[in-house]
Amino acid sequence: MTPRQQSQMRGRLRVALFALAFSFANTALAREADFNRGWKFTWGDPSGAEQLAFDDLAWQTVRTPHDAAIAGPFDPDVDGHAAKLPWRGVGWYRKWLSLDRREEGSRVYLDFDGVMAAPKIYVNGQLAGSWDYGYTPFRIDITEHLRFGRANVVALRFNTRRMETRWYPGAGIYRKVKLVVSPPTHLAHGGTFVTTPEVAGDTATVVVTNEVANHLPIVSPLSVVVRLLAPDGSTVAESTRDLTIAPKSDAAAKHEFQLTGVQRWEVDAPSLYSAVTELRINGAVVDRRTTSFGVRSFEFTADDGFWLNGRRVELHGVNLHHDLGPLGGAFNRQAAERQLRIMQDMGVNAIRTSHNPPAAEFLDLCDQLGLLVWDELFDKWDATAGRVNGEPSFVAHLQRHASAFVRRDRNHPSVIVWSIGNEILNQPHDLEGKSRERVRTVRDAFLEHDTTRPVGLGCHIPQTAESDILADLDLTGWNYQRRYALFRKRFPETPIVYSESASTVSTRGFYELPLPSTKCDYSPENQVSAFELCAAPWADLPEVEFDRMREDRFVAGEFVWTGFDYLGEPTPFAAVARSSYFGICDLIGLPKDRFYLYRSVWRPEAATVHLAPHWNWPERIGKEVPVMVYTSGDSAELFLNGRSLGVRRKGEAPPRPHNLALGAAATASSHQEGAGPELLTATSTQRDSHWAADPGDKKAWVAIDLGDEQPIESVALQFPRESKYYGYQLQASDDGVAWRTIATKQASESPRWGGVNEAVHSLSVTSRWFRVAFQECLDGVGPGIVGFSVFASPYEVNYFRPTYNDRIRWNEVVYEPGLLEAVAYKDGRPIGKAAVRTAGPVKRILLEADRTELAADGEDVAFVTATAVDENGTPCPLADNALQFSLTGPCELAGADNGNPLSLDPFLDDRVPLFNGQAMIVVRALEGTAGQIQLRVESRGLPPQSIRLESNGS
Repeated sequence: MTPRQQSQMRGRLRVALFALAFSFANTALAREADFNRGWKFTWGDPSGAEQLAFDDLAWQTVRTPHDAAIAGPFDPDVDGHAAKLPWRGVGWYRKWLSLDRREEGSRVYLDFDGVMAAPKIYVNGQLAGSWDYGYTPFRIDITEHLRFGRANVVALRFNTRRMETRWYPGAGIYRKVKLVVSPPTHLAHGGTFVTTPEVAGDTATVVVTNEVANHLPIVSPLSVVVRLLAPDGSTVAESTRDLTIAPKSDAAAKHEFQLTGVQRWEVDAPSLYSAVTELRINGAVVDRRTTSFGVRSFEFTADDGFWLNGRRVELHGVNLHHDLGPLGGAFNRQAAERQLRIMQDMGVNAIRTSHNPPAAEFLDLCDQLGLLVWDELFDKWDATAGRVNGEPSFVAHLQRHASAFVRRDRNHPSVIVWSIGNEILNQPHDLEGKSRERVRTVRDAFLEHDTTRPVGLGCHIPQTAESDILADLDLTGWNYQRRYALFRKRFPETPIVYSESASTVSTRGFYELPLPSTKCDYSPENQVSAFELCAAPWADLPEVEFDRMREDRFVAGEFVWTGFDYLGEPTPFAAVARSSYFGICDLIGLPKDRFYLYRSVWRPEAATVHLAPHWNWPERIGKEVPVMVYTSGDSAELFLNGRSLGVRRKGEAPPRPHNLALGAAATASSHQEGAGPELLTATSTQRDSHWAADPGDKKAWVAIDLGDEQPIESVALQFPRESKYYGYQLQASDDGVAWRTIATKQASESPRWGGVNEAVHSLSVTSRWFRVAFQECLDGVGPGIVGFSVFASPYEVNYFRPTYNDRIRWNEVVYEPGLLEAVAYKDGRPIGKAAVRTAGPVKRILLEADRTELAADGEDVAFVTATAVDENGTPCPLADNALQFSLTGPCELAGADNGNPLSLDPFLDDRVPLFNGQAMIVVRALEGTAGQIQLRVESRGLPPQSIRLESNGS
């Protein structure tokens, strides 16, 4: 063939290819299809599972999103950090796919929003692609592996054995999958970006940029049309741009609009616009995409927090992990919306997606509900971020996932912060001295795809501020105990967010007396007091954090750890529990008393009145039971069986008891130079003025003489280190010679990660001499005391004083059965009342659904609360009746639980015991079948109860 003939052949080939492209454009529009039904699944690693001919008949049929591990069983012998569920292992999914022969020539993709973890995707036995992080979305181009006009099989292998986690991650295809069929020239994946660079008054500049991908080996002339739709759906602007794309390359079309009369996206009025993009070739629409966006302006300031649309908005935020309680990691839109609406009712206006990207639909919900989002990519940068033993390489891994993350989420008006990670810096300088370089590299990877939002991180090492590691970030988040203070001094021009606060722990409905003596006084029953006075060792109570936010106005606000209990990380009982105690609501979404504390502070305009504890204390008739009133009012009056117990106001705290040990004589078995026992009683407690025994003293003790015999109710001891490390006997004597033990404390390594330095002993003893006789000390500490205090009345540590500022407390209510009522006032006017009544024996189970009409789409769910009540309908707060339930109609069980962190009952069983009077059954409507659904609940000795729901055709 001559050169001339070769040139003519190439020309005819180009024409043919061009004709093919236009033929496709004229006959087919790019389409997306749900790819979630009809998957087959199995645990294990069968050979040949990727092949067409493999027999998967015995595999389970599932619908994605699907959590392969949530059915259990729980393993009581493993640590609870990942919920004791069997999430580690290898599993396979298979699904058949058929494409019309007429679609040959198109590009075909599978879009996965999340697979846990390390998936490999095969098509007809051939590896089509893989991914290496479980929380980011990814696209697989399967075009070259397909057989158009014939059956194809898609197989996915996941492997969670190499990944690390600090909580329950789930397993399998736990988010949605889409099939995308596009013409060879189409709108690029994640390539639409809408910004509002100028917003002033009711005018705004809107810029819409669309990337177009051309897979043809020829030049493609086309046009890009963008229409802007107002929140009511009307067209407010339209623009067309012609575009020519080189062979096998990408190009972008930019449209700029000037809008007037704009409706801004606000937290209390989240108006959403739409940008409808059409890709046209020869006038025919070949691809169409609708992108939701909001018109808003925002700014993080160094001195005055966060501003949205020209007004300061304090971030009242919570951290949320991705699991949905008994539904596991499998994303469910209705369950997620329920969580968010519960949080909004409490006053939440912001969510931190701790510590990973959420499902795409989660951000859709935040856009629609008006919730601000701190969008986070990683938890640390190594094993928990998909990198094991340094592989894959840091830069490539980071850039790949930052790109997927940002390009998916950048159009959401709810997203106001990109977070490069949580607690990624474990020391001021890493071993290679590249910490700042790495932070800058990550920030640049985000800015490559979006420069409209600040980039920050969640930091927990205060000393990091002593270096320049964080200098390249737009803002910093700080976790716990005002650790931002040093950074504020060093970098006063950088905005600060309290990215994790509080970490209060409690168990719904578990009230134990006496009250906790310190914030780390956890119950030996492996539950945590519902009086809301306990926190993790590294953390604080809500009222402590409220005071910080009032004082430190430069902080943009706080994200409380956490909005809901979640699977895994059950501090302080990781050895035995399966779910956390951190939540403001429990695992099934029932509020703890803390919910009403936050609501009263974060929603001062709403009438909040809540009374705790329950009023069933038969063992305490004639004894004191403390009472808490949580209210948005400023005062409350308490009534017991109609008798007023007085009015109290916020900020009223009881007087401090006198320390009888001050000025008392002190002796010791030995002491080090400059650390004599007389310092304990001569001065206030100071760490640089304490008693310490001689290192060789194996039977060390220190004693005080009150001078005469006195009735004592409390002894408080302060230690140089965490009190958990000191084991001792607290002894009393009438003559200073014969000693009797009145309290014993064992040395321990618990709780993990710190503790408090104080120990308080509640007593009822009359004596003159008191002595601490050391038995054992751990972690290298020696016998020593910073403070030795003795009181004739109950003593409460100073740490708890702020609790009187935001809740109203009665510590001395003498219990009698009946009716306890609180009437709350604000500025002298009543705003509401609350009551708790002594319940009798359980007579029936009350069933209440959060919604009674469901869509028959295979996804919609209803949460049905089961509550034990007596003959008068009074809730029975201690009931633990076992429930047996059954479902009839077009539905299935999505999960059942009771919120007990210690429960190892399967979530998908048809039995669930009540926990502190309540349990939850989650019902899912089946797809395609309308009809009546009935949930029937039975419990021994009680009449059966039923509730009816309606499934409507989708």
